[in-house]
Formats: sequence, C-alpha cells, structure tokens
Amino acid sequence: MISYAMVGSKDLKRSGEFFDKVLGVVGAHRAHEGDTMIMWATDMDKPFFAVCLPYDGNEASVGNGSMISIGADTKEQVHDIYQAARDNGGSCEGEPGPRGDQYYMAYFRDPDGNKFSVFHMVQ
Repeated sequence: MISYAMVGSKDLKRSGEFFDKVLGVVGAHRAHEGDTMIMWATDMDKPFFAVCLPYDGNEASVGNGSMISIGADTKEQVHDIYQAARDNGGSCEGEPGPRGDQYYMAYFRDPDGNKFSVFHMVQ
C-alpha cells in the first residue's frame, strides 16, 4: 500500500545523521543516497522512509497536521527511539507512555520540525 514516506529537510547531512541514529534503533539502514535525498529501509520489500531537499528549490517546511509514525516491537524500543531522537537534536512532543488501552507511544520532532510518533501496540 505505502511505498515510502518523505519529509523535507533544510540540511540533508544533519538529517542523515539524525535518522541514521533514530531509525537504526529498528534496524533501518541507508538504502539509497543521492545529492538531494536519502532513503532508509529495514527490508527492500517493505516501505522506505526518506528525507530530501525540496525539488522546487524552495526551503523545506513542516506540514501542518502531518505526522509519520514508526512502529516499535516493544515498549523499551519506544523509549530507545524517542531517546535517540532527543539525544540527536529532536524535540519532545509527548513523552513515552500509554495512549488509551492499546498503544504505548511517544512523539517527537526532528531537527527540521517534522512531527513523528513511535508506537507499540499493547496486546
């Protein structure tokens, strides 16, 4: 269904370093890299995540109401991803904890201000 999700960046090198650490927690690696884009994947048969310098040459901006969620295998991994984001220039949008009865989640923004969640479905 989803092939990849992409956000814009003002500094591709900084974004690459940030997401290497954050997505590395779930085993993602750089699957493609060019002058204007970096893509990460955990498996070539699964959806990718990418950051790019906007094609139109204008400055990247944050989408109002936009958010991308990263799946975690455990509650501990929610904490690890959230902490990796905070340790590498990300900001808090909601500390790790239960959200309702089924989800354990945290929210953060990357250094460009893009919003992300990380979640684990509690069984």
